Amino acid sequence: MSVLVCTDLNVRFRTDYGEIQAVRDFSLTLAKGECVGVVGESGSGKSQTFMAMLGLLADNGRATGSVKLDGQEILNAPRSLLNTVRGSRVGMIFQDPMSSLTPFLKVGEQMCEGLMHHQGLSMSAARARAMEVLELVRIPDAKRRFNQYPHELSGGMKQRVMIGQAIMCKPAVLVADEPTTALDVTVQAQILEILEGLKAHTDTAIVMITHDLGVVAGICDRVQVMYAGRVVEEGPIDDIFHRTRHPYTQGLLRSVPGFELDPTQPLAAIAGQPPAPDALPPGCAFAPRCGYVTPTCATTVPPLAVRPPAQRAACVLEALP
Repeated sequence: MSVLVCTDLNVRFRTDYGEIQAVRDFSLTLAKGECVGVVGESGSGKSQTFMAMLGLLADNGRATGSVKLDGQEILNAPRSLLNTVRGSRVGMIFQDPMSSLTPFLKVGEQMCEGLMHHQGLSMSAARARAMEVLELVRIPDAKRRFNQYPHELSGGMKQRVMIGQAIMCKPAVLVADEPTTALDVTVQAQILEILEGLKAHTDTAIVMITHDLGVVAGICDRVQVMYAGRVVEEGPIDDIFHRTRHPYTQGLLRSVPGFELDPTQPLAAIAGQPPAPDALPPGCAFAPRCGYVTPTCATTVPPLAVRPPAQRAACVLEALP
């Protein structure tokens, strides 16, 4: 059963230089208990897509299309409705916990606030639930951490607190925006293990926003690859990794270090830079960086077409070498 259905989402921003389209025709269907990875370089539109869904765009931004949560339209919904959705039916983990946690409030106060607001719990009931969640996200000595301020916690602990806050009200959808950025590899693995456990033992649907395909390899069921504001490839995780259909996805995979990496050879990189959103080329946005470019690519924007058995790709090539 689908819990979140996004159709033809477009996001635009008004600037001094005119209107910029940051997200183009984004669609997503998310089922209960499913984890979908949204992958792409910085500036590809990943975060703005989900900020738009939840009504968190900057004042100069606007979104069109449709976003339905359990059948209810939430795109551009009144603030009163969105305030009940955010933190209750949809939880969000941000990439920088220090800027997302209130520095002058104790951890426990921040965790209990959402429960008291959304579910009307008493302070004692909210505290009991918060302690339960702190243990669930593997915060050691949870009782002591409950009464500490964010600056007294390590980066990994702050990120665990963010995860705890996001799941306090047992949301239907959890959006994790670069949840392992700036953490060392050991803590990254622990954070991903927590999210895997959540996926395995609840019906919560998870969206993993990241620039790193390696992060989604062990947790996601499907992947959507974004470039210059558009989805250029999507499909089951195994197909994306082993039967890549778009040159950009191929480039991302080649740039991921592996255990068999030859230290004497430079890491593969995608040549060039992504285009600015206000200066997209007339055809395929990836054409200036693509090693398989054809004359058609320079003039035609390829549609996101079905590629059997279960993928879609926006490329004129039927298959990659």
